[in-house]
Amino acid sequence: MKSLLIKSAIASSVVLSLATVTRPVMATSFTISIEDPTLQTANSSNLVNARVQDFDALTQGYTATGFTWTDSGTTIGSYKNTLIENVDQYGGANGTGKYFDVNTGRGSKETVSTLNLTTAQKYFGLWWSAGDANNVMTFLSQGKVVQTMTTADVVSYIAKLPNKASYYSNPNSPYKGQNSGEPYAFINFYDVDGTFDQVQFTNVGGTGFESDNHTVATDYKSITGNVVVKAVPESSSVLGVFVIGFVGATSVLTRQVKKKSALQLL
Repeated sequence: MKSLLIKSAIASSVVLSLATVTRPVMATSFTISIEDPTLQTANSSNLVNARVQDFDALTQGYTATGFTWTDSGTTIGSYKNTLIENVDQYGGANGTGKYFDVNTGRGSKETVSTLNLTTAQKYFGLWWSAGDANNVMTFLSQGKVVQTMTTADVVSYIAKLPNKASYYSNPNSPYKGQNSGEPYAFINFYDVDGTFDQVQFTNVGGTGFESDNHTVATDYKSITGNVVVKAVPESSSVLGVFVIGFVGATSVLTRQVKKKSALQLL
């Protein structure tokens, strides 16, 4: 019996190892949703300690030092390598004011612009306009990447929505209908299983990464919009791998017991 237990323990380790190799942990702490095409701001009534940066009070042009984001005397964070543009067919929520851009073709000296947050947040939202293949968003917590999203992801998500055609072209006058080959959508990022303290906006190439109405919140009451990615906490994924290993080991043990019983009968 002792030998049988040792063998089953070894089998358990082997099966668990194989389960870990063949079934990698596919965890994401973020739930991502897309608002209806007409919405260009976050649902503020659903957010806790929400802050919005619309860039309208900033000066048009590029600055490497960026600017500090303050709201009613509170420092929300700071942007680095910042390009601010006047409203046009590519950006500017509701067809007015200014918008945020990462675009070396328009004056950016860097391909990455960074938002460093003073306090860790659980929500980020933005109106992502004129999305193209070079746009990438990355969320970090204490220097560790916790979520990445590209325009290819956005296009894939929108393609699954019943009203997908409504997301293409600028929806605002006087640019309504222009740039019809690129999507415009307000996207919500809910960090269900943690927080983040930095957001990176990357654009490699001669195009732009245009966005507006950057919104952060320390918490949220519920998830709104059309959910396109549902959070899968890492703990659940690890548990799934453990169950696979446990079931495999149990199966090995059962077969060994049956085999031994059969031999004893002989």
